[in-house]
Amino acid sequence: MKKLLTFFCTAALLLTFIATANAQVRFGVKAGLNLANIKFSGLEELEPETSMLPTFMVGGQVEFDFAENLGLGIGLQLSGKGAKSKTEFLGETIESKVTPMYLQVPVMLQYRSSGFFAAVGPYAGFGLFGKSKADGAESENLNFGNSVDDDLSPLDFGAAIELGYEFGSLRATASYSLGLANALPKDAVEGTDIKAKHNVIGIALTYLFGGGLFKH
Repeated sequence: MKKLLTFFCTAALLLTFIATANAQVRFGVKAGLNLANIKFSGLEELEPETSMLPTFMVGGQVEFDFAENLGLGIGLQLSGKGAKSKTEFLGETIESKVTPMYLQVPVMLQYRSSGFFAAVGPYAGFGLFGKSKADGAESENLNFGNSVDDDLSPLDFGAAIELGYEFGSLRATASYSLGLANALPKDAVEGTDIKAKHNVIGIALTYLFGGGLFKH
């Protein structure tokens, strides 16, 4: 995990250096709706039935254009994830909800032409805070860590794709983020095949400002 994070940060710094060597820069403020879910595996008959959880994302980003239609975007976002779930246990249906918040850093290769916008790239997310709630019980704070006493792993990472259209300084996009990391604490699932991965569909608006808007 540490090697992956080190590689991700090194790649981001290298790409940033390459992009800024001969690039115009602009900045953006981004906000939108997240439709989050968690895909479980390895639980067999105890595997919960999950459904999308509406939440939000908000943050900023910097973008570098290093060719007529190509650029690099690096973001820093507060991103909500999680899911609603139903589990059958001893003839009872248990409904619950988990709502973690992550500080997410996407690094996206961008393409734009005649208003069309597309981006693809990796992201890393760092667990900050959140809540969990089951029927008939009070909500509890989520703990991020790798011990058996924690609720979620502190690190999430994956890949994302984003498509949209630009109207001058305003960009409207839809995105899909595929989690590749196991969201469960390492010690809690050691020796098992139990996994949980975040998946998020996003709808967002980005307001762009600063010098060097990309050519359309």
